[in-house]
Amino acid sequence: MHRTAFDGSHRRRIYVFRHGDVSYVDDNGVRVTDSTIVPLTAWGREQATMTGKALANIPFDRAVSSSFPRSVETAELILEGRNIPVEKNDSFVEFQGDSTARTALTLEELAYSFKDAAVPGARYVGGDSFADVNTRVTTALEKILAEKNWETLALVAHGGINRLIIGWAFDTGLATVPMIDQNTCCFNVIDVDTHPETGKIVRKLVRSMNTAIYDIPKEGNHLLSLEQIATRMQKKS
Repeated sequence: MHRTAFDGSHRRRIYVFRHGDVSYVDDNGVRVTDSTIVPLTAWGREQATMTGKALANIPFDRAVSSSFPRSVETAELILEGRNIPVEKNDSFVEFQGDSTARTALTLEELAYSFKDAAVPGARYVGGDSFADVNTRVTTALEKILAEKNWETLALVAHGGINRLIIGWAFDTGLATVPMIDQNTCCFNVIDVDTHPETGKIVRKLVRSMNTAIYDIPKEGNHLLSLEQIATRMQKKS
């Protein structure tokens, strides 16, 4: 579907998804040692399948995912039956904290681990630099936008990465990262207009944010996504 803005710009659409529900603790309530390999829970798979059915009429013609299993699995379930290959891209993997700092992290610190994202030199749990990850993500996104072989993109990533993409769309960078929430398997809709000849970005438009098919009015849980994770860990400890 080729979209044209009022001024003649080429308008393409990106659906930015967060992966479905996962658990970062084992059956004994112990935090997993490697959060990069956790799979979706049964509820996470149900979320992704439900979301795919709700968006069955969206004309996706390209799919890109973080290379982490939870994102790839979410993408495959959302796009099930469409015969669209999922491109795994390491540029969209989630923030990684320092292993020592992560072990010592309190649940309250976990729940609000993005609060200092805009502070110069800030790092996520003593690990990845917020500024460096922001550069990594926005550079990769703009590279995809420079490729003209798609009109409607499904991009499946992570809560922290999605916050950066939304900040890129708003031109607010890291400043808005602490103020954005991303429920599991939510999606955000971003339109990007480019000049029909030069391909230069003309405007970016956020059309929808943090839409979760299973809880559209946000009445299902008053806690933020990271607060939910901390609460789940607290109950298992």
